[in-house]
Amino acid sequence: MTILLKKATGISAGEFPKLVTCKWPLGRVTLYHDRIILDVRVEKYELLLADIEHFQINIFQVNIEHRNPNIIKDISINGIFTARAIRKAIEQYRLPVKVVP
Repeated sequence: MTILLKKATGISAGEFPKLVTCKWPLGRVTLYHDRIILDVRVEKYELLLADIEHFQINIFQVNIEHRNPNIIKDISINGIFTARAIRKAIEQYRLPVKVVP
């Protein structure tokens, strides 16, 4: 698998009481043609792009809406440069995932 994007970032996943967070530079997001892997140090989440409904990309944050029942529902990637890099990679490689503002 070819890595399209690998970036250190902040990540939060879940809701209280099961909330996992990792601040920059300890979190890591890796994007491939068919999946995204989020490494939050104590947890690792792997989502197929086919399971992702959309990426909601704001200036400082990316929220991932997905339908994989085995992975925590609320996942956010934090960081101004990370959000821009994810949007750019999705557009550049024409990945099969929807992006909403």
